[in-house]
Amino acid sequence: MKISEFKDFLFKSAVIAMACDGNIAEEEINEIKNIVANEIYFMGFEFEEPLQKNIEAIKSNGRNAVNQFLQEITNNDLNEHQELLLIEVLLKIIQADEKIEENELRFLHLAKSKIRIDEQTLIVKFPHHIDYLIDFNNYGQHEEFTNEINF
Repeated sequence: MKISEFKDFLFKSAVIAMACDGNIAEEEINEIKNIVANEIYFMGFEFEEPLQKNIEAIKSNGRNAVNQFLQEITNNDLNEHQELLLIEVLLKIIQADEKIEENELRFLHLAKSKIRIDEQTLIVKFPHHIDYLIDFNNYGQHEEFTNEINF
């Protein structure tokens, strides 16, 4: 996937992770701003308009927006580095408000199920997040995100 397309894709993943529990916490917004400001892969990315656009899409389309994004993961030819960045961003966002909701875990595990990197590699790369990376509830075995998203 091209770098410019990947920035948009990665940013969209952060917004969906933030909104999939139906609550957009200030800490999550701040974490997105922090990621965009400090991570090399977002250098020069203007995020205000895409932030609002993606939030509106999730508010109006709910779980369908989440499922469309999950399909994008499958359709995009992400390399291993891009897959690791995706998981890293998702982990940062779902932990930002210090409340890990069921919908956030469900989204994380569905996203994980769409990439080629195995769970063991992710645990080695992100050892402090093992409790979130292991799919104890088998969410990743589902085809779609089925929970409603209510704001």
